[in-house]
Amino acid sequence: MEQTVRAYAEAKSRADTGAALAQCHPDVVIETVPFRAVAHGTAEAGRQFTGFFRAFPDYRVHADYLRTAGNLVVGAGTISATMRGALAGIDPTGKSFELPFACHWQVRDGLIAHERFFFDFHWMCEQLGLSTDEAGKRFTEWREAA
Repeated sequence: MEQTVRAYAEAKSRADTGAALAQCHPDVVIETVPFRAVAHGTAEAGRQFTGFFRAFPDYRVHADYLRTAGNLVVGAGTISATMRGALAGIDPTGKSFELPFACHWQVRDGLIAHERFFFDFHWMCEQLGLSTDEAGKRFTEWREAA
């Protein structure tokens, strides 16, 4: 199960949506808690990944550790990226972030069935030179439009 999660993280670090989704169950649920974004199924997850990688083409995941308990893999590490494109109607700043993250992945049939991903939204916005309040409003508008 940890190998599935590592392959998923490596694919996301290459901005390779197809390879990331190949590690996911067809009815996967992807929760990005700070964005309050939830994708249901690989098609929706693929659209979210594609938009995110367009905004952050150099996105990288570094897992400090992964641990398995039953069908659950938990981990933490560092994510980093530079905002090169728009995201949720927010114009790119050209600035970078580097943040700690925590995540858990439920695995079913050898594939990721549920991801719940946590990082500090305020700290990300601060590093990107964005107003947290304004970015939060844009994400709310983006969710409501979807």
